[in-house]
Amino acid sequence: MTKKAKIITITIVLSILALILILFGAVFCLYRQDVVFIGERNNTVRITDEQIINTAGFKKGRSIFSLDKDRAISNIERKYPYLKVIQIKTVSAIRIEINVRERYEMYYAYNDTNQTYYVLDEELKVLRISDVEPTGITKIEVSLLGENNSDVLGITGNTIVSDFLSNENYRSITYNLFVSMYNTVMIPDGDTNRYVNRDDIKDLVTNVQFAKGYTLLESYDRVVITTSTGFVIDIGKPQDNLEYKVNLCFSAIDDLKLQGESKGTIKYTYLENGDERISFIRDNDVDGE
Repeated sequence: MTKKAKIITITIVLSILALILILFGAVFCLYRQDVVFIGERNNTVRITDEQIINTAGFKKGRSIFSLDKDRAISNIERKYPYLKVIQIKTVSAIRIEINVRERYEMYYAYNDTNQTYYVLDEELKVLRISDVEPTGITKIEVSLLGENNSDVLGITGNTIVSDFLSNENYRSITYNLFVSMYNTVMIPDGDTNRYVNRDDIKDLVTNVQFAKGYTLLESYDRVVITTSTGFVIDIGKPQDNLEYKVNLCFSAIDDLKLQGESKGTIKYTYLENGDERISFIRDNDVDGE
């Protein structure tokens, strides 16, 4: 091949590559963004799809492969605390979907340092801050060797709306507790039983307390659930098999009601030898079991 032929061949190859790159850039560019709501749209009804898209910060015409989805999720959830971004999905070479759902008020915590109430969802995200004690949702608190210590939840003077309280461990416990309640606790409804929903949980559970036992380990070893029915559930080692333990304890409540009991504490204890024990302590039983 002559030198001239080589130059022509290289020029043709480069031209083809340039054309491919141009076509690739034209095809794989963001053109359309859609918002897909999962579930109901109550508190967030005033937030439009256009506002969500604008907050995500994606520019039309950008390469679909260069989109910073993590940053977009952070932008949306920071500006709109009642929104949870499930995922940002690439649907085609030119289109993405922003899947969101509403966050629900499930718990509240009180910080006596600044005398403020923090309204939280099931993942302990701060949805709003109030000077007035909320009603109709579950109070969540912490005891450290018998002393209340709300700072352990991670509430500080700098805590703002959209912050998550505490560390991942406590958030996972509250979320797993919510899932456990939703999946295992049955509410009588006429002649049938039905699974609970969020409103049922808030009506049933008046207080959730993380409690230290006899150790100073970093993770809490008890969750104490106070119910509106007169029973208290005290679960040891909530980090392990929480759904199973919740189910056992609420089944114990059903059995106790059939036996004529109306109030008291159901205590789940995980023994050092690996055994488990469920005991019932009546309110007037000073000695315990």
